[in-house]
Amino acid sequence: MKKKQIYDDDVSRVLRKDGVKRIELDEFENLPTISLEEIKKRMGNDSWATRVIYNDRFGGVLIKQHPGEGNRLHYHPNADECWVILDGEWEWYIEGEGKKRVTMHDIVVVRKGTKHKITCVGDKAGVRFAITMPDVDHVYAEEGPRCSSKI
Repeated sequence: MKKKQIYDDDVSRVLRKDGVKRIELDEFENLPTISLEEIKKRMGNDSWATRVIYNDRFGGVLIKQHPGEGNRLHYHPNADECWVILDGEWEWYIEGEGKKRVTMHDIVVVRKGTKHKITCVGDKAGVRFAITMPDVDHVYAEEGPRCSSKI
C-alpha cells in the first residue's frame, strides 16, 4: 500500500510531534534585541522552541534539544531552509549528501524539495536557529490525513 504524504504547516504541531516539550511562539517574537543566554535561562532545561522572527518573508525559530532528540524525515516543497548551530553537536541526514556532523558556528542550508532529518548528538543539549519562509509546509512520507492550518 502506498503511503500518503502528510503536509503540515502548523509549527507548534510539527515541533510537538518532534518531541519538543515547551513551545513559546509569541514571548520573544520580533523583539528589538534579546540575548540567547536570556532566552535559554527563561525557557529552562527541557527541550524547547521559541520563534524570534516572524514576518511576511521569513521566520526564525530557536530550538533546543537533548542528545537523541531531533525531527522526523521531511522536506519543504516550496522553500529552502537554513540553520545556524548555536550550541552542541548535531547530525544531519540530507538526501543526496548522506549524514554529516555539525557543531557550533556551522551553517547548514537545505534546498527546497530535499529530504532531511536532524538529530542532536554528543554529550550535551544543542541549540539551532532555523530560518525559512513563514508557515512553511513540512511534508512527511507517512500514512494519515493532510494537516494544514495557518498560524
